[in-house]
Amino acid sequence: MFKVVSKIFKINALQVIGIIKKDDFEEYYVLTVRRRNDKIQLTTKASYATFEDLMRHVSVKLPVVLLVEGKGVLNKEVDFTKEADINWYKNIDFNSICYTSIKGLKSTFMSFCRKGLVSDTKVLFEQNGFQVVDLYVGSLLSSLLYPSVNIDTIVSGDLALGFTAGKLSAVNRADAPHHNIQYQVGEDSIPGSFMALYGAVVDFFVNSGDVSRSDLLSLNKEEVVYKKAFERTGVTILVVFFVTLLTSYFLIQYYGTQNVAYNLQKVYSAQSYQATLDLEKQRDQKKKLLAESGFLSKNFMSYYAYEIIRGIPSDIVLDRLAVSPPSKEIKVNSKLLLDHGHIMLKGETFDESSFNNWIQDLKQMKWLKHFEINSLKKNKQNKAVFDVTITVKDV
Repeated sequence: MFKVVSKIFKINALQVIGIIKKDDFEEYYVLTVRRRNDKIQLTTKASYATFEDLMRHVSVKLPVVLLVEGKGVLNKEVDFTKEADINWYKNIDFNSICYTSIKGLKSTFMSFCRKGLVSDTKVLFEQNGFQVVDLYVGSLLSSLLYPSVNIDTIVSGDLALGFTAGKLSAVNRADAPHHNIQYQVGEDSIPGSFMALYGAVVDFFVNSGDVSRSDLLSLNKEEVVYKKAFERTGVTILVVFFVTLLTSYFLIQYYGTQNVAYNLQKVYSAQSYQATLDLEKQRDQKKKLLAESGFLSKNFMSYYAYEIIRGIPSDIVLDRLAVSPPSKEIKVNSKLLLDHGHIMLKGETFDESSFNNWIQDLKQMKWLKHFEINSLKKNKQNKAVFDVTITVKDV
């Protein structure tokens, strides 16, 4: 989570404060930088003789990196190929010290001091409102500036750092005062007393893999990043909230007026819609009635009745011809359902062969769909009495 937030809300402005501890007093060096894209821009550099003077001139709004140097800070070269150095390193109580180490050409160089010395300094700054985000010990961080200055010996604080093949190879006491030596780092001219501070800036922003340090103080870099994210996000949310609130007020007023007009239209529309539904219902009922009666057919049922009558032989007598007869018994106050598409024939004949020929002729009609003889029997007069139902196509 922190990695995601730190990419969005980066620390781009930083103050590095160097605390040079003397026998009975302290000196303070302050370097203020700003990161723009991938470049580090030096804003101000200053020195102060007392902490009170520092408080009067330095802002507590920017995050701070502390670097402790001077009395109480020891330096040690550790060669892990030597048994004595290995044993010394194994016997270190890392819970009681604060250190910064840098990988050199063949050895590792350490600057370290008592944990209490650094803790007291950190507490002093935090109690006075500073946001301490990181902490280093010693002047070894100046070695990170070698690619920029390209000098085999860099004087930083009271140390002279020697380089071989671009790597830190020796750390000795400096003979010349570091205040008078200037180094060109990019476009900035940096005094020797500020070199370690600038090196701390490089490691803080670039996170060099050659540097390691104590993490016993639980520094609040994450807290500063989250605080910055919360402030910016909170302001943004607040502005968006008020804009949304104002917008919603005007929208409520506008749509309230529109709603009154729409409700009135809705009343009239509902009445018109209901009237339309009633008319459509009546139309469907009438169309259904017409369809059942056969009036919507391309040929009237009377046409088929005529075709049937026209072909009846003279020796066949029709007693009844019913076009679309009722499908069930007719009752009072009940719906009359017609069996549309059907023609019922009842009659009698003495000549059954003539009846059979007539039946065969009917079956040849293209409009005939189905032919059914419901009954065929002889009465007392030896007449053949028939009952026939004909179903017509396309009606």
